[in-house]
Amino acid sequence: MNSSSLQHFFMRARKALGYVARGDFKNLMGRVRSMRQERLRADRPNEILPGTILKWRIVTTRHTLFIAHLIARRLREHGFGVTIATEVPEAVEDHFYVVLCPQIFQRLPPPERTFLFQMEQSVSSRWFTKAYLNTLLNARGVLDYALVNLDFLQRKEIRFPHTNYLPIGSDPDYAAGLAAEDKRYDVLFYGDAASSPRRQALLQALERHFDVHRCSEVFGDEMKREIRRARLVVNLHYYENALLETPRIQECLALGVPVVSESAQDQADYPELEGVVRFFPEGDVQAMVDAVRDALAHPVPAEAVARSTQESWRRFCFMFDRFLVGAKLLPYHHLSRQPLYLNPAPHAAASPPSGQAPRLILSMPETITRRRDYLSAPVDRGVVFDGVRYSPGWIGCGLSYAAMANHALRNRLDRITILEDDAQVGPDFEEKMAIVQRYLDANEGRWDVFCGLIAVVHDDTRILRVDDFEGMRFITINRMVSTVCNVYSPRALQLLADWNPGTADEQTNTIDQYLGSRANLRAVLALPFVASLREELDSTLWGIGNGRYLTMIAESQQTLLQKTEAFLRGRIDPAAPDPAAPDAAAATGSVQER
Repeated sequence: MNSSSLQHFFMRARKALGYVARGDFKNLMGRVRSMRQERLRADRPNEILPGTILKWRIVTTRHTLFIAHLIARRLREHGFGVTIATEVPEAVEDHFYVVLCPQIFQRLPPPERTFLFQMEQSVSSRWFTKAYLNTLLNARGVLDYALVNLDFLQRKEIRFPHTNYLPIGSDPDYAAGLAAEDKRYDVLFYGDAASSPRRQALLQALERHFDVHRCSEVFGDEMKREIRRARLVVNLHYYENALLETPRIQECLALGVPVVSESAQDQADYPELEGVVRFFPEGDVQAMVDAVRDALAHPVPAEAVARSTQESWRRFCFMFDRFLVGAKLLPYHHLSRQPLYLNPAPHAAASPPSGQAPRLILSMPETITRRRDYLSAPVDRGVVFDGVRYSPGWIGCGLSYAAMANHALRNRLDRITILEDDAQVGPDFEEKMAIVQRYLDANEGRWDVFCGLIAVVHDDTRILRVDDFEGMRFITINRMVSTVCNVYSPRALQLLADWNPGTADEQTNTIDQYLGSRANLRAVLALPFVASLREELDSTLWGIGNGRYLTMIAESQQTLLQKTEAFLRGRIDPAAPDPAAPDAAAATGSVQER
């Protein structure tokens, strides 16, 4: 064991003893579980030689050929070799496998090479047997298209980082090269209606008013032709309270055919469908008839359908690449160099009012408890960014901030606000942040980052400036540790964009430690802090409860209040180095985990 490894070992041992001394066994076990997950992922064998062109095989049922096509197209765009098959081959000749609807197949490829795409709806438990759940747990990774399913799987102990969120996309080029089809039917329904009494009843009601064509057990090119012969497709749920059947909807839109659909509990998770798919309340026969009649009389413009498919494909590409980066099958910096997909949350605005900085909400969709908690009380004008996946998690966090910073710099944003999804803001948050923005405007060029809170105050932290402004007290300090709720200037954005995980040490190179220890840093805070943490949630990175951090935050605020009072009374240590001096060295010191 080298000196660096020894130092790392003793640092972790000291922290473990700290948990024991406090009697904090719950968070100690959470941290141990988190470290064990990271180690298992790091130790996964990978015998692929550098420079090898990876061969993928996508094994799919005929019902999910469209999804296989989406995956294959994106893999080929990255230069991988891809084969689509409807049976699991006898010989293991491919580097990796994606199996759609794995419960259908009697035999699966080797689990260490296989990613399973879970396609069943968790609203019905018939497929979720103990054997099936064990199959998912033992695979190299699990993909799922629905946040509701991820919530269900988490309760079955199949959770992040084993799970990957991959919402079904569309393909704007899917109809390229297909011959034109004359419209033969007003309405097409395809799928299993015979075994679903609710579908039967809804279709019989439609057939009293329209020319309805039913289609079942038709696949591939013939299915594409059938869809293009219809003026519209109606999407009806097999189950009550079902999830949205996005594979069907996205394939129809990719073929240029509008869709009328029953509403679904998760339809808000697909913002690109708004205004393109006509939804009617689930099970409401008259509303269904009215929606179909209106759709036939006033078709959705082809341009709107094309925009929806473009946006859906863009989202799919980003989320699939996010999965590949997390699996270490694309370079770690790939997403930082690509346009981001930003997922509008409730109450979001694509373009904030003039003079107000954009707000990005960093959130991992697979940590579904945190995502749901945030969406229950979203920040005004917040736009969700599905963070970069990478192991260990602190590197993924750093890559997420680098990606958001590059996004801001590419779009020439002078200032950007980033909140993490466990940030706690009070009822006066908007009022305070308006004052914060005016203070930052008045002091342009004299600050690098505004911190809504900090978790640690180092011994060498110095107060550089104190201002009372519009009823709030602002201080400027030379160090900071926290990225929970911050506003970043162009200099800070460039620093974030330049971060890389080359120094693979969680004790010195987490993104907040890296930023907080830059030379000549000017971090502005309001006292008291304008944000906190949601106590009931856990840290995504470290596997411990936020309750521990709340104590640290309160202690940091008290320390800064005392330092501020000392500063105002002139009690400043003359021996301390001046961080504002041009030749000041980067600050160093021990940092608590965050």
